[in-house]
Amino acid sequence: MRRALRVALTIVIALAASAGEGANEPVRLTDVTVSSQPDAVTVHLKTSGTVQYRATLIDSPSRLVVDLDGTTYGWRRGPLSVDTEPLTQIRGGQYKPGVARVVVELTRRVGYVVHEDVGGVAIVIPTLSGAVKTAAAGDAKPKVTPVKALPSAPEKPVAAAPTPVELERSPSSGASDAAAARTPLPPLKTPVRIAQAQAPAARPALGNGQRLISLDFKDADVVNLLRILAAESGKNIVIGEDVKGKMSISLQNVPWEQALATILEVRGLQRIDKDNVIRIVSNEQLAKEREQRARLEEAKLKSEAELRTKLAEAALKEQEAQQKKLANDAAIAEAQARGPLREETIRLAYADPEEVAKTLQGILGIPPEGVQATTTPITGGPPPIGEAPFSALYGQGAQQQPQRAPLSPSADVLSKGITIRAHKPTNSIFIRHYEKDLERIKKLIRESLDIQLPQVKIQARMEILDRDELFAIGVQWGGGGVIATDKATLVGQGFTSNQATGVGIGASGLGTLPNTNLAIDSATGAILPVSSTTGLPLGGNVVNLPISSLLQGAASAGLGGFTFGVVGSRANINLTLEALKTQRKTRTLARPEVVTVENNKATMSLGEEIPYATISSAGTQIQFKEALLKLEVTPTVVREGELTKIKMKIVVENNSRGTTAINLGSAGSPPVINKRKAETEVLIKEGDTLVIGGVTNAFSDEETRKIPLLGDIPFLGWLFKVKATEDKGTELVVFITPTTLKGETAKAAPSQTR
Repeated sequence: MRRALRVALTIVIALAASAGEGANEPVRLTDVTVSSQPDAVTVHLKTSGTVQYRATLIDSPSRLVVDLDGTTYGWRRGPLSVDTEPLTQIRGGQYKPGVARVVVELTRRVGYVVHEDVGGVAIVIPTLSGAVKTAAAGDAKPKVTPVKALPSAPEKPVAAAPTPVELERSPSSGASDAAAARTPLPPLKTPVRIAQAQAPAARPALGNGQRLISLDFKDADVVNLLRILAAESGKNIVIGEDVKGKMSISLQNVPWEQALATILEVRGLQRIDKDNVIRIVSNEQLAKEREQRARLEEAKLKSEAELRTKLAEAALKEQEAQQKKLANDAAIAEAQARGPLREETIRLAYADPEEVAKTLQGILGIPPEGVQATTTPITGGPPPIGEAPFSALYGQGAQQQPQRAPLSPSADVLSKGITIRAHKPTNSIFIRHYEKDLERIKKLIRESLDIQLPQVKIQARMEILDRDELFAIGVQWGGGGVIATDKATLVGQGFTSNQATGVGIGASGLGTLPNTNLAIDSATGAILPVSSTTGLPLGGNVVNLPISSLLQGAASAGLGGFTFGVVGSRANINLTLEALKTQRKTRTLARPEVVTVENNKATMSLGEEIPYATISSAGTQIQFKEALLKLEVTPTVVREGELTKIKMKIVVENNSRGTTAINLGSAGSPPVINKRKAETEVLIKEGDTLVIGGVTNAFSDEETRKIPLLGDIPFLGWLFKVKATEDKGTELVVFITPTTLKGETAKAAPSQTR
């Protein structure tokens, strides 16, 4: 009986113990799934039992945070990517003991509904931007209440890790690891089915999928602390011998990365990540290693640079050796092709030796002083390199290469150099050059340089035309009268004058008879004077304006006119009209002709030299300045098939003595030289005439003398005035006619060599 009672009691105790353990076992988050509907996305949080939840919507970035109280996180450690708008990914972790957190990353701020579902919690998020529709809860009895999103401070990502472990170390026994899981909250009898919209309480910072740890040590060895971090993080950490010392630390719920960074910063240590290993060294050791690596790298670079330099030098020397060999081979071939140096004197027939020498020097690139020929012996080049270039360039036999004897036939001739000289007195040029080149030079002289050039005959006519014109008209008239009474006779007359010269003789006064100057002509019975030659009255002139009173030179020039008069017994009238019109055209003509060779200047001049006195310390010296009429023509023959044209460069100068003089004191008064110049370049046919003109001088003068008022009367005013007009002009005209001389073109006798 006792035995049966004992067995029954044992069974009851076991059942009670198992029931107690089941009641105390926390709810576990096992899985998170996503399902899509046409207008919403549902996130299912599968748990092993009923849970209490809190949901918070956070901005910047937009995300929905759901905390499950009394729940252990048992889902995946990495994030779940979701391609359904507005979800991007879902991640989770153990936020703190007894609280599992799920974070839904969103692309924008949206509404949501959280309700209990079969086997967990369902989160409904609409995919359309509008009011949140109420999701069907299925058989769920609780009333679903939408939760409005409230702004809150951004949170760090949830750490996907197991329950945090608190490590404590007692001062007496040293470092020891102790982990105690906090007791989960007892489940409520009535679960909360409505999501609460409230700001989350302050929580420890979370790591990106890292495990949260707590450390509390006093005077702990740094190496041991680092080993604890390695064990907790699961990372491979290598600690160097230079890492030493102790430190006190107290950290609560921090990621292991932050704890490691804090320890390294406090102790002056550095972390080096390589592959999957973390190496911890001191700053001094790291500096030494870096310096050593820098020295090794520098030595390596220096060694590589030296090697590259040696390789480049070797390649350069090998290239130079090949170039020298090629140059020597080319020099040998060129010397064999050119032949030895030779000297020849060529007498020219037509060309100027100095011009030919300058032309050849320009063609051959030889300076006037000549070119020193190569005195270095021409060798066949270094022997071919059979081995690597280093042995030939840096070995013992590098400087012992045999050289061949020079191939030049005459070192004395070579030392004289290549020369081309002109000798004007003998019209010859002296050439020292290689044999083959000398033949080419002689052919060039014979066929192109020393040839007979065509001769051009220049016929010129230089004419200076003077155009002078003078027109003058004058008048003389007067008369006399006699009034007789019984007792006396009154005689009056104008001023007498010479009919030819117009110079007044004097005035006869008024008087009474008897007057011995009066004579009565027995034939006419007149008492006034009458010319016995012409029979015209010789009375004085009332108006005496002859031509001689006007322009100079008019009196000496021949003039024409007429004189008439009326003779009576008691009165007579005389009238003399003079007129002169002079037209003079003077042609000063010069007809020079000159023959010149093509491209040579022909000059023709005519004029005078004007002396000028200059005073200096040596005394007074006389210098002469030319005042010439000069013509310069440089012809060039241009043949276009059967048509011959001549291109001429023409300069015409007309310098003459001016009428203005400059007073230089004791040096005299030299005249000014008037200069006129025309320069042109034309192309005309052979035999055509080119006219150059238009250089003119003009002068005009007009003079009028008259009696006031009476001279202004129309028509009758000419009886009381005299007028003269003079025009002078000069024009230079040049006529040029070029022709080529037709004669046999003598073929060259130029190549007379000696």
